[in-house]
Amino acid sequence: MPLKIQVLDVSHRKTEPIGFTMFREKGQDAILFLHFLTPVAITIGGERVNTARNACIIYTPGIRQDYGAQTDAARFENNYITVKTNAADFLAKFNVILNEPFYINNEDEITRCIERITWAQANRMQSWDTEVEGWVHELFLHIEQGTLGTNPKSLRDIQVKQRFIALRGEIGFDPRNWTVEKMASACWLTRSRFYVLYKSFFGISPSDDLANITLEYAKDRLVSTTDSIAEIAADCGYKRAESFIRMFSEKEGASPGQYRSQRKKG
Repeated sequence: MPLKIQVLDVSHRKTEPIGFTMFREKGQDAILFLHFLTPVAITIGGERVNTARNACIIYTPGIRQDYGAQTDAARFENNYITVKTNAADFLAKFNVILNEPFYINNEDEITRCIERITWAQANRMQSWDTEVEGWVHELFLHIEQGTLGTNPKSLRDIQVKQRFIALRGEIGFDPRNWTVEKMASACWLTRSRFYVLYKSFFGISPSDDLANITLEYAKDRLVSTTDSIAEIAADCGYKRAESFIRMFSEKEGASPGQYRSQRKKG
């Protein structure tokens, strides 16, 4: 039989009073998911953990709940949902972290999902009873897919990688004048640290990847434009067209002119 899920309470972007805290010694007879939009303090097993923004926790039934603003003067804002169901069967469907803080990288998806459930419950829409289970499943799938890990470093790591991905996009759009030193500077890193991270993210050194990106840019320009070889060489950062032609020929086994002719015939 399908699981029966009852939403006991739900809210998106709920702002509590300054210095807000919550303590339930025996927890609840339900599953509580919290997504914190401000830094908070969570006490687990007697140990206080100060989290960064975008921390989450899933409390299972009967587990002590102890969390709140980090100081008496701090803001507290969160998304949350409390659901009553067969917790063991429901949670077995998802690879999620239980009863300890973790971080996510898909804040918007989770907020939108909780917003939809909040709106539907507030308006008691006609299809509520038949659709709520699917929406709660969707929410927990977003939680599973967006989980980074149990410490703020995981969140920082994904942000760094996103910056590297954006950098590659910038270079692909216009590769001229880029060097490994400029790439590292764009990511606010030393050359050595940039090199290590770049290779760990993409499996290739930044200098080799820069050469590959430049080559792909040149190939696209040769096929999609009528620009001269000299113009394309300059836009790839080469001061002399002869150097560009030599590099291209070594990589592709054909000169730029031959490559253009072959591709346009094809």
